[in-house]
Amino acid sequence: MKKTLVFILVLAMLLLVAAGCSTPATTASQSGSEPGTGTQEPTTAGPPAEIVYVFPLMAGEPVDLEKVNDAINEISIGTINVKVALYPISVANYSSQVPLMITGGEEMDLVETLPGGPTIYASMVAQNQLIDITDLAPEYAQDTIDEFNALNPGFLSGAYINGRMYGFPNLFDKVTETYFDLRKDMLEETGMLENFKAVENMDDLEVVVKALSENSDIPVLCSTGNSWGQVVNSNARLINFDNFSEQIVSEFFGSDTWAYGAIVGQDNSDVINMYASDEYKAITEKARDWYLKDYISKDAATQVEMGGLVIKANGALGGVSDGELGHENYINSQTNHEMISVKVADAVVNTGIMQKFVWALPVSCSDEVAAIKFLNLTYTNGEIVNLLNYGIEGEHYVNNADGTISLPEGITPESARYFIAAPFLFGNGFIAKVVPPDPADLREQTVEINQNAKASPLLGFAVDTTEFTNEYTAVINVITQYSPGLNAGSSDPETTLPKFLSALDDAGMQTIIESVQAQVDAYLEAQ
Repeated sequence: MKKTLVFILVLAMLLLVAAGCSTPATTASQSGSEPGTGTQEPTTAGPPAEIVYVFPLMAGEPVDLEKVNDAINEISIGTINVKVALYPISVANYSSQVPLMITGGEEMDLVETLPGGPTIYASMVAQNQLIDITDLAPEYAQDTIDEFNALNPGFLSGAYINGRMYGFPNLFDKVTETYFDLRKDMLEETGMLENFKAVENMDDLEVVVKALSENSDIPVLCSTGNSWGQVVNSNARLINFDNFSEQIVSEFFGSDTWAYGAIVGQDNSDVINMYASDEYKAITEKARDWYLKDYISKDAATQVEMGGLVIKANGALGGVSDGELGHENYINSQTNHEMISVKVADAVVNTGIMQKFVWALPVSCSDEVAAIKFLNLTYTNGEIVNLLNYGIEGEHYVNNADGTISLPEGITPESARYFIAAPFLFGNGFIAKVVPPDPADLREQTVEINQNAKASPLLGFAVDTTEFTNEYTAVINVITQYSPGLNAGSSDPETTLPKFLSALDDAGMQTIIESVQAQVDAYLEAQ
């Protein structure tokens, strides 16, 4: 590989943390809501089927959750005769809680997979926790299939594992790029605002980070990912330290911990242990260097709060994250600071991107048909999508003249009784309303970008983990032990990295690599 250092960054999608797990909302009907706009035929025959819709919540539970739930049911009962109970769970507990609920047979009919931990889509399929909907989908959710095909016919292939479909990926901007985010006020105070906007490589970026560190008692960087302690790397993509504009194509098979290995390079198909690569060694050395220079929070390796909360509480000035068009506005809302975001890597749509958030039916689902009918509404009915995101029109948000929406006068995100505003979580984000300062035509822009998106040659390939279940568990335990400190710079790679690699070998990493390589070879041969 030519002269590069690589720098891998955290997932943006889960920046804030809320406490605990809520109970399903009461679903008594509320009058006055407009009828749904989905394409399914209305039905009122017999009592409505009842389902539970489980989703991750990025902040505290909205005060008016029950009221919004009622408004949703006014539409879904009248349209498909299905009554839904919204069941949000704090993102901090989601990945541990959901598998326990499935195992315990608790009532849940629709569940969202996440890009990390036990609720990774491929992992849940391997654990036989999700229902095969290959045959159900065309019968009860053809509208959703049509939405995917209209956007980009290749996207839905990312939902298939061994030729079978177990869910629908959230339909939102899949061109996920990587950004470095820093507080605007601190950039202005140190005279580094224009420098930051003009960074082209890691040397340029370090000049800015150094200046901020020398002029602030607050650490510049926190862990903006999850409990892996990631500060200067993640699963999303490789970043060229020498030239941010020069892309390094990579494939991590949707694993947030690189536990399945990786492929690096546009025309390459060789699966490697990323932790044993020169690229990872360079990452750990950079993390260690920045840690010793006090650029990185000293508790980043053990940080359990999402980065957005840390920045919001003045525990750090910024970090790295993944996002789509409109990313800066989203970061601002999550951190409650005006942030400046600089893109440091371009996107390639791969299976991991498609499987970041997938809506699926858990094996504990009590009514598969009702569940998939409601799921179809969340991809086709704008009223349902906007209720889930923003609440009730005229009460929780108001329409602006340009077609965007805003909070009512005098209401802030902190005081809002309902305003989740996370279109990437709920079905079809392309039919969600737009919140300023994003432009009114944001959705049209993103549709065009996604229609012309560059896709990985392996889009549609998903790792089958059933061949190495025991090794995978052992490898994850090793990664959990060693990677947080290496990723955050608190561990010295000179002494810790060799121990890490030895432990991975003992746990069976090579068995995993060989299995994934065989699967990749078979997939490419069949194309």
